[in-house]
Amino acid sequence: MTTPPPEPPPEGEQGPEQLAAEYEPRCPRCGAPHDPLQEYCLECGQRLVALPGESYWRTVVWSRESPVWLWIALGSLLLVALAAGAIVALAATDEEEPAGASVVSPTEPAESVPVIPPTTEGIPTIETLTTPTITIPPTTTLPTTTTSPTTTAPTTTSGTGIISWPSGKDGWTVVLKSTPTSQGRGPADAAAQQAISNGLREVGVLNSSSYSSLNPGYYVTFTGVYDTENEAENALPRARNSGFPLAYVREVSET
Repeated sequence: MTTPPPEPPPEGEQGPEQLAAEYEPRCPRCGAPHDPLQEYCLECGQRLVALPGESYWRTVVWSRESPVWLWIALGSLLLVALAAGAIVALAATDEEEPAGASVVSPTEPAESVPVIPPTTEGIPTIETLTTPTITIPPTTTLPTTTTSPTTTAPTTTSGTGIISWPSGKDGWTVVLKSTPTSQGRGPADAAAQQAISNGLREVGVLNSSSYSSLNPGYYVTFTGVYDTENEAENALPRARNSGFPLAYVREVSET
């Protein structure tokens, strides 16, 4: 008994061999068939298995045999792109032209616009104040000359503190006591020592016969050598309060 041959598949249906041939893996570069686990194509050397961490994409190139709906989609995309470009260009043109600007035809002359000169009526005028220039003359400093009065120091009798009237000096003094020369100089020196003990300064003894402003024949006990009478008058109260109530002011001059 013989086995009948397999019946061919009906029209429109594919057999197992055709399905296997259709889904057989092929090289993306040259289209040569290869095993599912094959790493490189034996025809062109294309790597068939992606490296670790890499993604493998198959590039599909459009051709004339592509379906019609792909071409229709491509044309629609081109039309949309052209329309969008036209809209953007129109919007840019509208932004460049200011609103309300009128377009003047080059063949028609533009109407002349009268020019109104600016007026200053009603605007207050601000006067410019000029600050006067003040010139200050330079200050001249005159040298100051100080003339010190010439003072002749009196001679002090050594050991007693009693002075002599300065030689050649004309001035004023306070007379404490006048002793006739007939009594000797002792009483005059004693009065001078008393005045020094009482705190008077510049106490001395002079011979009245040597000075024309005094009566001759006396030893005069004095305190102070002054240039003016006023200075001597100011020192008089102190002399009277120091044990010489009869003291008086007298000029001492050799001429």
